[in-house]
Amino acid sequence: MAHLVKKKRYLGCLWELETVTLPGGAPTTDFQHWRISFGMQKPRSSKTKVLRGITKEAIEADRSGGYLHKRLLQACAPQNLYGQDYYYLEYRMPEAPFTVRVKIDRVDQVARAYDEFKTIPAKIQRRLMLKLIPRSLNPEDPIYDSRPAKTIKTQLKNRAAITRHLVDLYLDGKYKLKDLGKCMDLTGSELRREAYQVVPVHERPDHEYLVAKRDRSKKRTLEERYMRDEITLTEYNDMKDPDRRERRLAAEATYPLPEPLYTCVICGKDACAQIPCMECNNRACKDCMYEKFHGEVDRPYVLMHHIYCLKLGEPILHENKFAKKRAEEKKREKEEKLRALKEAESPAPATELIVAAPRPARRRSLKAISAAAAFGGGAKTSSAGNNTLF
Repeated sequence: MAHLVKKKRYLGCLWELETVTLPGGAPTTDFQHWRISFGMQKPRSSKTKVLRGITKEAIEADRSGGYLHKRLLQACAPQNLYGQDYYYLEYRMPEAPFTVRVKIDRVDQVARAYDEFKTIPAKIQRRLMLKLIPRSLNPEDPIYDSRPAKTIKTQLKNRAAITRHLVDLYLDGKYKLKDLGKCMDLTGSELRREAYQVVPVHERPDHEYLVAKRDRSKKRTLEERYMRDEITLTEYNDMKDPDRRERRLAAEATYPLPEPLYTCVICGKDACAQIPCMECNNRACKDCMYEKFHGEVDRPYVLMHHIYCLKLGEPILHENKFAKKRAEEKKREKEEKLRALKEAESPAPATELIVAAPRPARRRSLKAISAAAAFGGGAKTSSAGNNTLF
């Protein structure tokens, strides 16, 4: 991201592009300024520092992950910091509902944060605040190292490093020339003991290797160990040719092959996870899956990569009123169908049999009776109502 700076000229003030130098020596205008606040409390101007000229090339050039730690040491001077494995870098992207914590000794995480800051406009990026906090996330843990600063930056593992350190002490007036001359005639073990004596007391635990006892037993070759019956012929062949050992183990393997255990991306436990992520190679353990994605927690498994692998937190889900109304209607229709089906399958209730009463006979008129007597003569019985005619 290009930055403009004001330069004074004879004809007034002009604006020019600010540049920084890359590790290779070439200038560049693609860099960022990071505002750092030390501690978990609310940022204050007295505890805020600006790391100027942060470039992605410089971050990736130091594969040990110490670039950001060195810049922080320079910014917080004369205060001293703990090791680079003691801190998180915490920040919140604009309009994001969650915070992101980055390990300052992980080059990939710091580079990813740099790429995320690159997507923010310049005006907003200037106001973005980053916090340097302990990884324990305990507010009572100190942010600064109150111990005296270390004077020995490298390990004194050979004669050249020890001699260079003693010469530096002589140039600083902390070591006598007479003692330096005597050290040139000492053997390796004697020189290491002399170097240990001049190491400051608070730094001696970091240089115990100078007085540690070494195993001087002669190491036997593989042939000698086999002749002494210390190893078998198979172990000899495996140590002699590791590739052959891998091929032998693959040939002797039986199916199903055991599934290796991985580190859980959710709880961080080692050798307990087997359930893979749908997007990357991270794994999660069974307990975390039951806790985070089953039971009372109504959360789809596809969000595991977003929440835990990318560490972007819980996404903001907007409620769809039309979809909710449609789901309620479908649920209501389904309940009605089930109710109708149950009513159809249930037996009909028993009812009483009602027999209709016989219809009363209709009385014939006098005219009809006289007409029937004239044609038929005598007394007859009608078929309709069994009436007797006189």
